[in-house]
Amino acid sequence: MFKTFTSLLSRPCLRRAVLAAVLVPGIAAAQADLIRIIVPIGAGNPFDSSARVLAEAMSKSTGKSVIVENKAGAGGRIATTEVAKAKPDGSVLLFTTAGHATNAGLYDKLPYDPVKDFTPITMVTQSSGFALLVQANSPYKTAQDLIKAAKEQPERLSYGSFGNGNTTHVIGAMFARAADIKLVHVPYKSPVTDFLGGHVNMVFMGASTALPLLKDGRVRALAISSEKRDPEFPGVPTFRELGFQDVDVPAWSALLAPAGMPADRVEALFKQVSEAAKSPTYQEYLKVSQAKLTLTPPQVFRKSLETEVARFKKELPELGIKGD
Repeated sequence: MFKTFTSLLSRPCLRRAVLAAVLVPGIAAAQADLIRIIVPIGAGNPFDSSARVLAEAMSKSTGKSVIVENKAGAGGRIATTEVAKAKPDGSVLLFTTAGHATNAGLYDKLPYDPVKDFTPITMVTQSSGFALLVQANSPYKTAQDLIKAAKEQPERLSYGSFGNGNTTHVIGAMFARAADIKLVHVPYKSPVTDFLGGHVNMVFMGASTALPLLKDGRVRALAISSEKRDPEFPGVPTFRELGFQDVDVPAWSALLAPAGMPADRVEALFKQVSEAAKSPTYQEYLKVSQAKLTLTPPQVFRKSLETEVARFKKELPELGIKGD
């Protein structure tokens, strides 16, 4: 779907890793020593491919069968609930995004507690944040141009997202609030095609997804939500530089296990993931995707997750965003 994903599959070593992770389940299911990594979205996209490359790297570094299972639907709640109810023996893990934290503020009732029902293993990667993109032929050359037009035409300018309550929706709502403008939110399964076709005026995309579009000359980036300017986005100011302090949604990938996992098992898994991340295949993935390796220790990740969950429980209702 995205060129990032296409470029991943164009690299022989990454293609073998992704295909191996797809084909292993039927063989490995009968094996006793098996780790299942549950992914809360469907196959065939950059996030899924990152899970499969990591799984293949873990298989090689541990000697175990590590497989990926996609359990899409309900905004990630189906997959997340399955892992929350699994045994905390390290055989079932959740590979998820910052959507795990935002869901806490989207839904009044979840079938799990996003903090208490999980054992954080590590935040694997982070991106530079989200870029505000317009089409290359857009009349808006700067964020100030766009804001001026939005003030002159309230509720006329629109932005696409990957769905109601998705982080690409949340950051758009934060931007509108900070800039004191009214934008029309248009949820899609995938907004990129309609955005490039001019059906919406703008999108807010994670940096790793936005970068290939920017390099191809198909879009213009007006601002980015990183703490400081990203050298991959030359000349693009941060939202903070523009005077907007609260336009930021974390963009990360992470591994979680069910609650109650023994400390020695947690530490062992963290070391296994850290070792897998050093593999040439995974390092090649990082290079292609522009993701930044973090490998946050379990206790540090737990505190970060607690902070984000508390933030979104407060902030999303204030933005008027509710899950479907």
